[in-house]
Amino acid sequence: MTKTALVTGANKGIGYEISKHLLEEGFRVLVGARDQERGEIAVSSLRAFGDAHLVSLDVADLNSIDCAVTTIKNNYPELSLLVNNAGIPGDMHQAGWEFSVEDLQATHQVNFIGPFALSKGLLPLLTANKGTIQNISIPIEPLPYFNAFAYATSKAPLNVMTKSWGMSFEKENIPVEIFAVMPGAVSTDLNGRMTGDFVKTSAQAAELIVNFVLDDENHNGQVINYDGTLAVY
Repeated sequence: MTKTALVTGANKGIGYEISKHLLEEGFRVLVGARDQERGEIAVSSLRAFGDAHLVSLDVADLNSIDCAVTTIKNNYPELSLLVNNAGIPGDMHQAGWEFSVEDLQATHQVNFIGPFALSKGLLPLLTANKGTIQNISIPIEPLPYFNAFAYATSKAPLNVMTKSWGMSFEKENIPVEIFAVMPGAVSTDLNGRMTGDFVKTSAQAAELIVNFVLDDENHNGQVINYDGTLAVY
């Protein structure tokens, strides 16, 4: 049976490349996109690589998440992989105290609340299919060269969710694997197409991310750095 994956934020950047890579590996890919037109354009392009379908999904909108979950339950009950990729960085250079509460709420909604709600909604399918939840994340320790307050504080609970759910899945014998991958610096729209010797392309990041899905290793509860080492906190 064809494996089916949902990738959020899949109409561009890392999400598009993850979708492409999964298609090349024989997955059916549900392309989660909040913009209908951009999503349709992405699906049309991705169909050159395999069986791609558009799912309208805005992770900032709980009603949109509920509708997407219903659509998937009704039409793709074989879903076995969820990739929580969609995200926003907030202002990556603004001091923490300068953010408004509203700006922080918006960032946390997309980077944590949305993925939480989507994962919760799709958990019965993923349990039935012995599936996987893969979260795309970032390091949360502030550093002199990377001190993105809204971004880090919104990804921190996603990392906690990864570890907490993984522990509970194991304790309760729930046949779902959840883990997070931190691909490192990647040139995307989110960072203004940054460049440098240490910066990956979206395609390079996607290959790294998908390889963890395909390696047949048990990564349950892990938050994994781009070099394969584990984040410990």
